[in-house]
Amino acid sequence: MSLDVDVEEFRKSLYKASDLIVELYSDIENKKVFCGKSENEVRELFEEELPINGINLDKLLETTIKDVFSTATLNTSPNYMAYVSSAGTYAGIVAELLCSALNQNCSKWHCSPAGSEIERVIIEWIAKFIGYPSTFGSLVSGGTAANMSCLAACRKIKAPLDVSKDGLKAGPQLTFYTSTEAHSCVEKSIDSLGIGKKNLRKISVKEDFTIDVKKLEEQIILDRNQGYYPVCIIANAGTVNTGAVDPLDIIAEVCKKYNLWFHIDAAYGGPAAGTKLVKHLFKGIEKADSVALDPHKWFYVPIEAGCALVKDIQSLKATFSILPDYLKLDTEKFHRFEFMEHTFQLSRSFRALKIYMTFKAYGAEGLRKSIEENILIMKYLEELIKQSDDFELLAPVTLSTVCFRYKTNDKNLQKNESYLSMLNKEILDMVEKDGRIFVAGTIINGKTAIRVCCVNHRAKKQHIDKLISILREIGRNATLVKSI
Repeated sequence: MSLDVDVEEFRKSLYKASDLIVELYSDIENKKVFCGKSENEVRELFEEELPINGINLDKLLETTIKDVFSTATLNTSPNYMAYVSSAGTYAGIVAELLCSALNQNCSKWHCSPAGSEIERVIIEWIAKFIGYPSTFGSLVSGGTAANMSCLAACRKIKAPLDVSKDGLKAGPQLTFYTSTEAHSCVEKSIDSLGIGKKNLRKISVKEDFTIDVKKLEEQIILDRNQGYYPVCIIANAGTVNTGAVDPLDIIAEVCKKYNLWFHIDAAYGGPAAGTKLVKHLFKGIEKADSVALDPHKWFYVPIEAGCALVKDIQSLKATFSILPDYLKLDTEKFHRFEFMEHTFQLSRSFRALKIYMTFKAYGAEGLRKSIEENILIMKYLEELIKQSDDFELLAPVTLSTVCFRYKTNDKNLQKNESYLSMLNKEILDMVEKDGRIFVAGTIINGKTAIRVCCVNHRAKKQHIDKLISILREIGRNATLVKSI
């Protein structure tokens, strides 16, 4: 039984879906970013028995999809400044529609000729944009998968044994090194790769939240003397917590000195390496053996799109290539580049098209200007905080992440750390219920912080003014303040 409808009926549904999308983006900055509904309230909209008979697609768009739109968190809004989450672009939306229509499986070349070649081109463009000399890699789901792919390649190449054949237990204990500010996906990768979490050495950071290289080197020497096998240093090029960029050039020299793999987690900050404004922070990125970054962050591409870059393409192939008979014959005949041999996934979506269309639609210069504007408006926020009496900056502003807290105008209460912690936790809860803006929270040196990040090409200075105004309003209305 075919599940298709008449092509004209399909056309009407596409028009209706496009009308819903246009309505979503109309006046988006004045729409609530968060719906304010509870978990149960949202679930009740969709909870029902397994449908036995289908309904008309138009009817489905009028009911269920409208409920989806009305309860979605609008990271497309310029008032969304919580996590490192892209706002997407119109070019990306069109690309996703076309991808769904084509339904390409970008595993084997002959399953997706255009998909395979566009992906190779995109990897070259991304590498050139950030100043990375290699043009090898693969597109994956996001930063977690990109870091995992690179670290898997590192383990395969640098371990002093055949990991695939003999397993890690047959050799010395491998150790990896990163800072205490590293993203949780690094620890997750180390766990999943069988290294063991305790063998990920988390090195303390300096006041600017960058890794203490002296302590890093001391730990490497200590581990070698105790019989461990140091393998890799994982540097941060834009931590999610504060936006800190480790001294990449210096770390590269440490890796060279001790023959270690140099990996950079640039999932957030990577694209900023291509700007004149902060390019100097990324000196040394060209020396890395591998780099992980996310086009669905600061290249403004719709989720999902991650990228794993490596100096030596054979490292990915050595890690992931397993060819059963049904996938083998044509590869022996044509010697095509097969992404299935360079990634953990076999079935893969056509992620490259939305990145390709983004670069083509806006150009490298357009993307650079948007990234720089994001950085500059967060520098503007930094200045507003420094000039205020009721806000306090809690970390240096390196890229486009700002960590701060509301501290009231009361000089006595500003000295009460316990009170300020409870107050800012309440503010974070109230912001979510209010829905006009969306921010995140974190802990900076033991202090509860409001954390905002901008990787949104729609955000302007007026949205920063709105952010501060709403936070001040909510802070003054907090129940903790009223109870004093």
